[in-house]
Amino acid sequence: MRILFVNAFHYLRGGVERTCLDESRWLAAAGHEVAHFAIRDPRNLPSPTAEYFAPPADFGEGASALRQLAQLPRALWSRPAAAAMERLLAAFRPDIAHVHAPSRYLTPSVLRPLERARVPIVMTLHDYKPWCTNRILFAHGAPCERCRGGAHWHALTTGCVQGSRAKSAIGMAEAYLHDAIGAYRAVRRWIAPSRFVAEKAASLGLDRSKVRVLAHGVERAAAGDAPGSLPEGRFVLFAGRLTVDKGVRLLPAIAAKLAPVPVVVAGDGPLSSWLAREGGAGVRQLGHLADASLAAVMRRAGAVIVPSLFYETFGYAAAEPMADARPVVAARIGALPELVEHEATGLLAEPGDGEGFAALTKRALDDPAAAHWGDEARRRIEQLCVPDRHVEGLLAIYREAMGG
Repeated sequence: MRILFVNAFHYLRGGVERTCLDESRWLAAAGHEVAHFAIRDPRNLPSPTAEYFAPPADFGEGASALRQLAQLPRALWSRPAAAAMERLLAAFRPDIAHVHAPSRYLTPSVLRPLERARVPIVMTLHDYKPWCTNRILFAHGAPCERCRGGAHWHALTTGCVQGSRAKSAIGMAEAYLHDAIGAYRAVRRWIAPSRFVAEKAASLGLDRSKVRVLAHGVERAAAGDAPGSLPEGRFVLFAGRLTVDKGVRLLPAIAAKLAPVPVVVAGDGPLSSWLAREGGAGVRQLGHLADASLAAVMRRAGAVIVPSLFYETFGYAAAEPMADARPVVAARIGALPELVEHEATGLLAEPGDGEGFAALTKRALDDPAAAHWGDEARRRIEQLCVPDRHVEGLLAIYREAMGG
């Protein structure tokens, strides 16, 4: 099968790229011909179709509102990205296109050339972008569905896009345009990485009959050398992007309750400087780690915490340590309870409850039952997320989409 993967970025940037790159590699190893479409970036990994990638753009958190306004036409509907897709399709005719997260860097404009070429399209729901301007149904520290039913003006009034009303205005305009023109009309099948996402998307207006639930594949990374700054004794690990929605502002309070056991933080993001100031002696920041180093740290952790405040669509931050049989304490929100079953494969705390997280984390460190939870967690990930089974699920969805 000739498969085209479409995603804004073609290097490991976060969970979306983890899924896209893993699936691409596993399908190629299974004998399928795989190509890619993304924006041009010096960090991109090799691809047979890299010469056809779209021109670069900058809509990140560091980009000013003025710069984003200057790129407004491209943010709403990227003609350069659509033209680049046309050139790629002239050179590589896929049997199926698998879209991950085009975001503002590509926009759904890239779906139109695929539709005209009658290439079947499937799309993974990594987030809630078709209905939410900031993608994650989260604003001002809490889950948010104010724009439900297409009331995107709420994005402007809440300033939910990167905390900026100007950027939120761009997001509002983008959302209204995409609704008006049916930007995602060509998607034949949607892949939800959890039951939670499937039902949430259906409640937001997606045709449930077009949604297939398929958990992301999880592959254990080979462990390398742990950083020299890692504590000698027991520690608790937080691994993820340092943002409000990931529950990072809870870490100082959790660490204070766990002392003298430190909380080791692997990752970077907008709250990195804040955490350095407010974390206290109990928080040890390691910054961003390569996969092999993170795997080494994870396998030494006494427990792993996932204090998310938003609707996680899957939860690599829980699934990866579970695959290593680490005790996980996660928030009872979004898809996380589908992986972490309380007192069976880990422990669940209420989102936003720092004291509750600390108490349960102490239990994960000290309770003799934690080893059993870890073993059960590993079995659950092996049942749900083994790569071979994931590839079989993908191919079944592809064939279904190709059949109409």
